[in-house]
Amino acid sequence: MRGKRIAVIGGGIYGITIASVLSASNKVTLFEKNDDILSAASGINQFRLHRGYHYPRSPKTVISSLKSEKSFAQEYRPAIMANTENYYCIAKEKSKTSQKKYLKFLGKFKLEYKVEEIPSLEVRNVDLSIRVKEYLLNPLILKKKCWAKLKKSKVKVLLKTEASDRVFDDFDHVIICTYADINRLLKKFPKHQQVYQYELCEKIVVRLPKEFKNKSIVVLDGPFMCVDPYGTTNLFLMGNVDHAIHEANIGKFPVIINKYHKLLNKGVIKDPPITNFKKFIDSTEHFIPLITKAKHVGSMYTIRTVLPYKDKTDERPTIVRRINRKIFTVFSGKIANCVEAAEKIKKII
Repeated sequence: MRGKRIAVIGGGIYGITIASVLSASNKVTLFEKNDDILSAASGINQFRLHRGYHYPRSPKTVISSLKSEKSFAQEYRPAIMANTENYYCIAKEKSKTSQKKYLKFLGKFKLEYKVEEIPSLEVRNVDLSIRVKEYLLNPLILKKKCWAKLKKSKVKVLLKTEASDRVFDDFDHVIICTYADINRLLKKFPKHQQVYQYELCEKIVVRLPKEFKNKSIVVLDGPFMCVDPYGTTNLFLMGNVDHAIHEANIGKFPVIINKYHKLLNKGVIKDPPITNFKKFIDSTEHFIPLITKAKHVGSMYTIRTVLPYKDKTDERPTIVRRINRKIFTVFSGKIANCVEAAEKIKKII
């Protein structure tokens, strides 16, 4: 094969997409330290294909989400779930965005919506309830699609293989897409190591009453919650701005307390020894009383990584950086921007 020898580090959605795109004219090897792809943050999240509704304080993130949705759909359409009912609510108290501002925001970016109450919603605690045009991803189909892309593009996939400094000598280009671990391979380039905010997060998996079937509910814009169908499992994922985070630090590397090591990136853990399940439910009851019927199936744990000091806007950019002539890093907090990042890398290389 003609072209360059390229190492892509990290088997998340970004590493997979970049490896697949670059393999068209290059010899690509994908390094993944875990025993399967999509086993860290790419496989432990709310699986929301963002269109911007979530970010009323960050116009840049909205524009980026709308742009990236189309390119992502072209590559991963089979994984997009079209049968969910997606709702956004504005809390009556403690919201950083008012009903009036949110509706103005929706109009500005031409985001479709219909004012519609959710039957199980405690309406006295929200100022607005709307049904929106947004989609979720089926994680099982997404993984199958990713493996199919890798095999079709003949990317060499090395599982259970943590890349070392040797990759810089063995390959013409190295693309680092390791998210929470992005600074590790840059130890020889300390001035290029960035400071991030690391959050050890829990996603709880629950069984809910039939009233929740196919419903995705997000409460904005503050210390609130979301509940989403978990693929086609008849289970649901719950997120919470406050209670999902067990530990957090700002620095070049995540600080992980020993008791969490056995929980991180291990998929759904039944009867986890450490969980905020009760806090999730108690805080959600304020908006959805029926949530008290939730049965805790298990929890997933991973490190979420964001830019620090962005609380005012909650901005989630996608950043492609060139370290030197052969090394690149890719950082992003949104699944859908992976195709955009891959095309950017392709143009540079």
